[in-house]
Amino acid sequence: MIETTTTTLGHLMERNVTEVFGERDRGRRERAIAELYADDCAFYEPDGESIGRAALADRAQRILDQSPHDFAIHVVGPAEVLYDLGRVRWQVGPPGAPPVVSGMDVAVFANGRIQRMYTFIEPPSAAGGEQPRGLTDPNEQGEGR
Repeated sequence: MIETTTTTLGHLMERNVTEVFGERDRGRRERAIAELYADDCAFYEPDGESIGRAALADRAQRILDQSPHDFAIHVVGPAEVLYDLGRVRWQVGPPGAPPVVSGMDVAVFANGRIQRMYTFIEPPSAAGGEQPRGLTDPNEQGEGR
């Protein structure tokens, strides 16, 4: 029973990458958000937060509007789920070229839908030892961002 639930929730996360943040058609994207996200969902990223489905749809639209039209987002490996928490890694860039940006989404589920989504952005320089945006070192002094 847990394996089936885990597979279903992981599939929600994978669909979120392609059908919400990779979908340029607003109508299809809004239908996907209605299927994947709870009514009172929240989306958190280094640049801010979006509360509710309409705000999430608007934020996804702004992200897509700022991206070159030939860029594509795709999942890197399967989503992993443990009880009501899941994560999935993704990359963005032009087809056939190295990714311009990579990231990881962490989701909290409720009643079979995404309740809260946290997105961590990992610029290509993160491979050189820099910490991904959105994460802070608790040993450092000062503000988190």
